[in-house]
Amino acid sequence: MESHSDITDDRQATQKALGATDFEIEALLEPILASGVRRDQIAELTRKAWSDFSQLRTLLAEASSLPTISKDLHSGLDQIRRLLKPDSVIHFSEIDRALMALEGESKRSEVGAMLYCARGLTHRLRQEYRLAAARFAEAASIAQLGDFSRWAYALKKAQALRDLGQDFLDDQALRDAIEVYESIVDSLVSKDNNAVDWAKTTAELGTAQALLGQRMHGTKTLEKAIEHLRSAELIQRDKADPLEWAITQNSLGNALGTLAHRQKDEEMLEAALQAFEQALSVRSPETTPWDWATTQNNLGAVLQTLGQRRKDPQLLKRSVEAYKSVLLIWTRDRAPLHWATTFNNLGTALRTLGEKRKGPRTLEQSVAAYRNALAERTRDRVPEQWAMTQNNLGAALQKLGERTEDIKAFNEAVTAYQNALKEWTQDKNPMTWAMTTANLAIAQKSLAERLADAGAAKMALDYFESVAQVFRNASHAQYYEFATEQIAKTRTLIDGLRGG
Repeated sequence: MESHSDITDDRQATQKALGATDFEIEALLEPILASGVRRDQIAELTRKAWSDFSQLRTLLAEASSLPTISKDLHSGLDQIRRLLKPDSVIHFSEIDRALMALEGESKRSEVGAMLYCARGLTHRLRQEYRLAAARFAEAASIAQLGDFSRWAYALKKAQALRDLGQDFLDDQALRDAIEVYESIVDSLVSKDNNAVDWAKTTAELGTAQALLGQRMHGTKTLEKAIEHLRSAELIQRDKADPLEWAITQNSLGNALGTLAHRQKDEEMLEAALQAFEQALSVRSPETTPWDWATTQNNLGAVLQTLGQRRKDPQLLKRSVEAYKSVLLIWTRDRAPLHWATTFNNLGTALRTLGEKRKGPRTLEQSVAAYRNALAERTRDRVPEQWAMTQNNLGAALQKLGERTEDIKAFNEAVTAYQNALKEWTQDKNPMTWAMTTANLAIAQKSLAERLADAGAAKMALDYFESVAQVFRNASHAQYYEFATEQIAKTRTLIDGLRGG
């Protein structure tokens, strides 16, 4: 995790996207930054916090309007609501203390459950997901509640654990979330008596399993996730809110895509593509812009993978169009790092497409896309992503150089690879370093050939020899064989250039 010395640009972009006041955005960001998240997580976490914030305000208004509460409780709730005013400083710790002071009056009633839930939302806003889950569990445990309310609070408990697992890479939290979802299906909802709530729970269970399955070896957890998501989708297709069905389709597409990649299964990639297209039949840039952009981005990735596997320019062209459409929503002023990620993805789709076209234009567009990405993916902000895009830029420039025989492109490719290696050092990640250094060596050798420069060729040879040793030590026979072949070819090149 990294510190955030200057997040002014991120703050302004997020504030604009949400329509929050200065006081609101400050209250939301303070605990997020204190949790030590990566820079590229800020926008998503702030969006989640804004949703929790809105829920908290709505819940307090609903509790305050209940006809059964006492005057003292009504007064206390009104005081808390004033603490959430958008035009004054907001302290979530102060709100939690005020809520806790009210719990005693009606602990085992509907309003008591609402107070527990409000505290849970406050804990979420403070990035205290385990405590949030505990408060939601207390709300769900109140016997006087109806089945629907107990289900809704139990679901919030599972969601808090799932978000902890997803956003903070806590695999145990995901396992705990899966256990809660399974207990809800076993005890609070059934497919026969409450199909819609059962489907929502089952879909969220599948999503949690998919998140965990992505981090695990093997396919069993992913297969379970797909089974649950498909079961839920069948119910939601006819009976649920279309937006819920779209959420399930998007999760199903992600799970299928991950499993397809793991198993190299083109039919499953097609199924992932269909799931994203189904989600987009409901999601639109007018009604659900952020979710629509998310699914378009997912669609672009699957189209790109399918296009590469099948060597199909039409699929690659569709991938390019999908990424371009995302940029209509993830704009630089509202979501700068999402905008940069999309340009990075667009650059890769264009590079792959450009390799299949004769002229240089598409490769030039790829180079431009990567350079756009680097305008926001800076080294001080997101060093790993900066290095990745520098590596991608190097690959595009190298292909462009081969296509145009432009020495400048090869020189710029060498510089881009060298930039990537400033972060991808041999100490941090030997294999990533070796792969990037191999790319650098190829670009350096190409440059040496065109300049008839024995010194440049010797530099390429040094690079190849250093990566060959890493590949050999890591027992990567195929890469080691490639490196040794390149060593022999580069030595021959040097001999020829030196006249020997």
